[in-house]
Amino acid sequence: MANELSAKAAELGAAIVEHARVLEESPDDYPRVAEALNRLRSAALGYAELCADSTGWGNPFSDLEEDREDEEETVGAADGATVDVEAHYRIRVNDVAALTRLLGEAAAEDVLGAPSDVVAQLFMRDGWDPAQYGGHLLTLVDQSWSCGPAGDDT
Repeated sequence: MANELSAKAAELGAAIVEHARVLEESPDDYPRVAEALNRLRSAALGYAELCADSTGWGNPFSDLEEDREDEEETVGAADGATVDVEAHYRIRVNDVAALTRLLGEAAAEDVLGAPSDVVAQLFMRDGWDPAQYGGHLLTLVDQSWSCGPAGDDT
């Protein structure tokens, strides 16, 4: 186990170094940057999964974004740059009726009772943290995201 974890850590470190090198050499080469970013994300996810599977500890990177958001609220964004963020979730809905009750009202016209409609309504209402519903109502099967410069910097 220790050797596997060390190997994954080394893979993650190499992916970080490669990502930095690509950004330094050609930050405007979107395909190269995206490829390096995807390798980095894959290495980070592999490391986090191995941590959980082999040691029982959770994702060591899970709270980083929350910590960053707290810092950004006080600092603010000075440059006004625009970025595109895409997030994808694969969710197993275990109890549609219970999730519908969480909406706190009768299903609206745009919530027809299909699992995707109920999940969409919850997403729009609470800013979306699937873990808050517990594994008995829905299960987060997979998630991914990407972030890059906006197509038009407005």
